[in-house]
Amino acid sequence: MSSKRGVGITVAILVIITIASFSVWIVNNTTNTEMTIVVTDFENHQEGISERHKVIANAVVESFSELINEQISTEEYIRIAEVSSSQNNSLLMELAYSDAPEEWQENYINRIASLKSFEAYIIETMVIANLIENDGKQEQKTEIMNNIEKLKQESILYAQMADTSKP
Repeated sequence: MSSKRGVGITVAILVIITIASFSVWIVNNTTNTEMTIVVTDFENHQEGISERHKVIANAVVESFSELINEQISTEEYIRIAEVSSSQNNSLLMELAYSDAPEEWQENYINRIASLKSFEAYIIETMVIANLIENDGKQEQKTEIMNNIEKLKQESILYAQMADTSKP
């Protein structure tokens, strides 16, 4: 029961952050100007992005494990994955519009690559959820599970590269 409560609280926090992020975007989008995020402390910005990504990743990885172990339904997992995907995309947008200076470019590029790999990971886990729900073929499941692991490792590798490329 406490595991479901933890997942519920995590999902609620992610929903609140997503709503706040998109509210800011919508308010700033009333004039036909491009959205920019003003960042003056790029190291703390990177740390914040990294920590928020860890929260999102932990929620997805834990929920996916629960799905595989038949502790949650496919519908519940897909809801969690969709919210997590939205949050991950918000982090991507935040990085893309932060206008990082030249010395931070490699770091930001690696962090963006990490988030993109994680987005692909989330999508593939939703494919598995749909295959589980529709009694998909075991060969398909095995192939996608291998791809899921590859994408997860790729995301971790890019995150490590981002951490080591800080100026």
